[in-house]
Amino acid sequence: MNHKKVLNTLKHSSKFLIFFFVITACNKKEPTMPELLNKAAKEQFFVPENIYAASTKTAYFDSICAIAPANKKDSYNINKAESLLYEGKTKEAIEILEPMWQRKMKGVINYNLEPYEERKIGPLLAISYLRLGEQENCLHHHAVSASCIVPISPAGYHHAREGSSKAIKLYEHFLKSNSHDYNSRWLLNIAYMTLGEYPEGVPEEWAIPDSAFQSEYPLKKFKDVAPKLGLNVNELSGGSIIDDFNNDNLLDVLVSSWLPTQHLRYFINNGDGSFTEKTETAGLLESKGGLNMVQADYNNDGYLDVFVLRGAWMPALGKHPNSLLRNNGDNTFTDVSIETGLLSFYPTQTATWADFNNDGWVDLFIGNESEDNYVHPCELYINNTDGTFSNKALSAGLTVSDAQNPYYVKGVTAADFNNDGWTDIYVSNFKRTSKNLLFMNKGTDEKGEISFKNAGDSLGLGEKISSFPTWAFDYNNDGWMDIFVAGYKRGGSYGSITSDIVGEYLGEPHQAETMRLYENRDGVFHDVSKEVGLDRIGYAMGANYGDLDNDGYLDIYLSTGEVSFESIIPNRVFRNALGKNFQDVTTSGGFGHIQKGHAVSFSDIDNDGDQDIYVVLGGAFEGDNFFNSLYKNPYQNENNWVTIILEGTKANRAAIGSKLIVTTIEEGKERTIYHTIGSGGSFGSSTLRAEIGLGKASEIVQLEVIWAGSGTRQVFKEIKPNTFYKIIEGHPQVEEIDLYAIDL
Repeated sequence: MNHKKVLNTLKHSSKFLIFFFVITACNKKEPTMPELLNKAAKEQFFVPENIYAASTKTAYFDSICAIAPANKKDSYNINKAESLLYEGKTKEAIEILEPMWQRKMKGVINYNLEPYEERKIGPLLAISYLRLGEQENCLHHHAVSASCIVPISPAGYHHAREGSSKAIKLYEHFLKSNSHDYNSRWLLNIAYMTLGEYPEGVPEEWAIPDSAFQSEYPLKKFKDVAPKLGLNVNELSGGSIIDDFNNDNLLDVLVSSWLPTQHLRYFINNGDGSFTEKTETAGLLESKGGLNMVQADYNNDGYLDVFVLRGAWMPALGKHPNSLLRNNGDNTFTDVSIETGLLSFYPTQTATWADFNNDGWVDLFIGNESEDNYVHPCELYINNTDGTFSNKALSAGLTVSDAQNPYYVKGVTAADFNNDGWTDIYVSNFKRTSKNLLFMNKGTDEKGEISFKNAGDSLGLGEKISSFPTWAFDYNNDGWMDIFVAGYKRGGSYGSITSDIVGEYLGEPHQAETMRLYENRDGVFHDVSKEVGLDRIGYAMGANYGDLDNDGYLDIYLSTGEVSFESIIPNRVFRNALGKNFQDVTTSGGFGHIQKGHAVSFSDIDNDGDQDIYVVLGGAFEGDNFFNSLYKNPYQNENNWVTIILEGTKANRAAIGSKLIVTTIEEGKERTIYHTIGSGGSFGSSTLRAEIGLGKASEIVQLEVIWAGSGTRQVFKEIKPNTFYKIIEGHPQVEEIDLYAIDL
């Protein structure tokens, strides 16, 4: 053999291989956003370790049952039944659980089960029957939207009665053994409601009096019109934005679901009382998943873009990429997450847009979720004004989480809390042992770099609470932005909040976290929750604020619930009474929906001058789907209003953070109403239009606009009530917009 020839051949082959690998590496295609989303769904969601992936867990336990020894089969079957229930296959779950329960009732001891497994059979079967009733009535016959609003009216009574009837027998059995089982007591009362036998039919010792549901103010009833408009999307928990995405002065609807196999839904307002779904032509079929969304015009082109948040509640498995969807101005969207520098893989559902450095371009703060073993720092993306962003959280002092103190951030809001012209940040934390955080904006240095100071302790916000959604609003119209945050902690160790809710209904003490309202008094905050009547359980996921009756005082909608199938508690709504106290109007307004509540959007979707409310319903598990609601506001002829669309020139184009001060004459007295441009709460997005209730104002004396970032101040005198206007920064005259009310 010619060794020299072989060596030369190998030498040339090596050069070829090196050349091949270099060329291959250079030509390697970076993954696209659809590929990244599909990868995350496959590797992080639909895996047995994910408690929310019920279908995957069902398949897992089904395969285990097939090979398990006889003494383990019942144990695996209970887990399989639970997964089937959460997957939505309720009858199949019942088929497994019912024989087990019957054997237990006959006194047959199953020595193959652990005591805790034995105890699970009855409650799982009971909630399965209750869910069966919901599926056969509320879901299959949703034209009657009253079927899940408590106290349930005759229009919502179940015609298929088996599910609730069998659930009643089980809950009464549980209560005979433990009369203090408030979870069963609540579900028993709900079951009787569905059959039209509440309160008379409920055994007296377990009845929850109907007086517990009475409202504190006779608000007019809001009607759910989503089924008639085709806006009753039937999916899981998700986000919503109601805003004008195509600049025709009509408010459109964008909805998400957190399930990675479901995509965004985009509905165009046709202006004639109908909506057309444009999801496919908008290019949104590949924009899958997303528990929340928030809108802004990030590139100042005049069209609202959308940021989609993913991975929440899944710290170890939550590395799902967020998305920035650029609005192309022609009813289409393009995912530009990668090229803008916003691609990240931290679990989150909350973010806020604001011009933090006052350069006329909106920036983005993202609150991420951390646990002891999984630290995911929050992110501050400063707008580079060229279509890209840079993460400046570390240099700005906004790390929030680190290994020593990981924060489980569930809500963020931005506002100018000390009226110094710089936008600050408030962070809501889910961890029970940590404080919520207030970061005061210190402005920019000589190099233009922004920085923040954690100042909550010194400004009255040093309390340790477990909380979820939050927002900043001026609830008492004094010109200072106050802070609302909803508590999110059960009193006991049981896996549902319902026991605490029943305790509150019965006037008994409980240990659940309550709501907080921090009044801003010249930059220092004071907890006024008790004195305004908000020291109650507000176990909210999605939440937002708006004006229910156009009186000029901002009200509260809490979209309540938790992951447990037994947590079917009503949404709660509170009316702001002249900035002095809040009144529960849940029942009178028809808002007490008991399906899982998520994103909330206040917006005048029919252009009649009052704010309607879109609510995303449905839970986290694949089988916990429900129809979204759109509550039409009946107050269009009660009070006056004005709607203002702002367009910044030196300020950011959508005018986010800009302030409006409306001075009116009402009943002979001068009155001032304050409004700040923004999408509202931290879970659900209202329109960026300023929709301002004026109460009984006979005239508007003046409207002052303070433009965010630029600080430009403009005063307009000739503003009429009950009119739509557009104001462009720097223009001396307002533009009156001729819009007509839409008949829904």
